[in-house]
Amino acid sequence: MDGILLVDKPAGWTSHDAVNFIRRSLNEKRVGHTGTLDPDATGLLVVLVGKATRLAKYFGGDTKGYRAAMRLGSETDTQDASGTVIKECPVPELTREEILAAFRDFTGEIMQVPPMYSAVKKDGRALYKSAREGVEVAREPRAATVHSLELLGVEGGLITFDTVCGKGTYIRTLCVDLGVRLGTCAHMETLRRTSVSRYSVDGAVDISGKPDRDVLAAGVIGMGDILTEMPSVVVTGTGEKWIRDGRRPRTEDIASLPAGLAAGDSIRVLDSEGELLAVAEATGESDGPIRPRVVVV
Repeated sequence: MDGILLVDKPAGWTSHDAVNFIRRSLNEKRVGHTGTLDPDATGLLVVLVGKATRLAKYFGGDTKGYRAAMRLGSETDTQDASGTVIKECPVPELTREEILAAFRDFTGEIMQVPPMYSAVKKDGRALYKSAREGVEVAREPRAATVHSLELLGVEGGLITFDTVCGKGTYIRTLCVDLGVRLGTCAHMETLRRTSVSRYSVDGAVDISGKPDRDVLAAGVIGMGDILTEMPSVVVTGTGEKWIRDGRRPRTEDIASLPAGLAAGDSIRVLDSEGELLAVAEATGESDGPIRPRVVVV
């Protein structure tokens, strides 16, 4: 079985727990995910199954969507509700306009200091390991991109919002920084991932009830229906065998090349049945025509 499975991860499961459950249920050793969700977070986990695991780098997701709840008035050592409160602050009376103004300040390219409880490495050592030992490590701010922030509700000291952000953005840290901007302190109370790139949690398989193999298998998106945002070429004749052998197809084996290809573009290579054979890269050699070079079979 080869393809991707969109999973709705429940709270209390690690991403590794989810992968192990799917691996056992489908009896498939080759299972992996494309981006970790913290145990307390819920939502979309894109799981690669079988041959699709070879394509992991194409599923990193330039953008991710989240629904978060931010609690004003207290900050924790982990920046979320799982941690120990390390600071309490009075919460000012805030208008909707003041919150929206703060959201605007944190939309676009921003700088974030990675949280201590994270997998970011400093001098070859993961920060969370130092944090567990009670050691604070100096960290340099990193650029992050927040494409949008949408205010959903304000109830007492709890602010709920949707955000779409770039890879590597810490929503926990965003909550802490927004709290400072609003004149108080804050931590992230809940988090749900709603999308990864073009994939949505809507329709994802809920694994909280540990569904059986048939339910999981029915949710697998086949190889011919993934990476469809890439331009495609169809190979015919001996081209299929050449590609499976890791060789570049001959020009006569390529049905046609999409218009507008530029050197460096990624291309889906399909067989005559529309199944994904490989991912290739468009190359222009010696000022000649654009040709695909096989990258992943």
